[in-house]
Amino acid sequence: MSLTTERGTAPASGTSPQTQPEGDAFAGLRDIVLEAGGIDLDLYKDSCVLRRITLRLHSCGAPDLRAYLRLVSKDPVERGRLVKALTIQVSQFFRNPTTFRAIQDEVLPSILADKGRSGGRALRLWSVGCAYGEEPYSLAILLLEQGERVVTRYASTIYATDIDPPSLRRAKEGRYGATSLANVPTRWRERYFHQQGTHAEVLPEVRRLVFFKRHSVLDPCPFGRIDLVVFRNVLIYMTEALQERVLLSLCDALNPGGFLVLGKVEGLTGAARDRFEAVNLGERVYRKPAGP
Repeated sequence: MSLTTERGTAPASGTSPQTQPEGDAFAGLRDIVLEAGGIDLDLYKDSCVLRRITLRLHSCGAPDLRAYLRLVSKDPVERGRLVKALTIQVSQFFRNPTTFRAIQDEVLPSILADKGRSGGRALRLWSVGCAYGEEPYSLAILLLEQGERVVTRYASTIYATDIDPPSLRRAKEGRYGATSLANVPTRWRERYFHQQGTHAEVLPEVRRLVFFKRHSVLDPCPFGRIDLVVFRNVLIYMTEALQERVLLSLCDALNPGGFLVLGKVEGLTGAARDRFEAVNLGERVYRKPAGP
């Protein structure tokens, strides 16, 4: 995102700081967020960042950006809240159910068929920006639904990454309220969860498939030879240049023939269009070609 045209100089636009002091305040907030949370605000869309910062500013009763910068500079609690507000934390089991049906009915059977033909022994899925863990646990359930022998025949791992440590800690707990479980079929609730009062706990056979790790999509990919990358509802916050960079990096992490699933309103950008072929455009399912 470009909050400033140069360091401390605000561009003239309806969604950017309009005065030099405001531009300086944004530059200060940018530096604090980069140091505290590893988030480079210059890489994201102005409107998204401004909206989230403004919400925090109003919550604290700060009259303007300069006052809010002073507060964030001296208050580590608010600093943490700002960093958290600038990360995407919308999460639910089987969010957009039709997308997960496509993964269950099209993507996973295709991956398993390829493994059968090639003799591959490892099965690796990756949930990028996993928030509170509902998405990777959803993938684990779909994998188990392919048949018990799948996870015994293949060394199966679902990598789950996010930039926010508190979210990862919560995800590892595997305890969820009714809102998170709204899209889970009754039979799957009974099969893969243990009800404890008002919360449901993910059973060990699901949890053991998921490996959580702190990671920013701006950093080099920590994994390789991935069969399926699920990267939904994060690209919409990025500039096109950053979208292209991230998509190309994810493509490099995929096995030949591996799949990429994006959010319903997202798509391929720049050179990434030439690195994937559409499999199910309505559900934003793409595939890396299997060969040259």
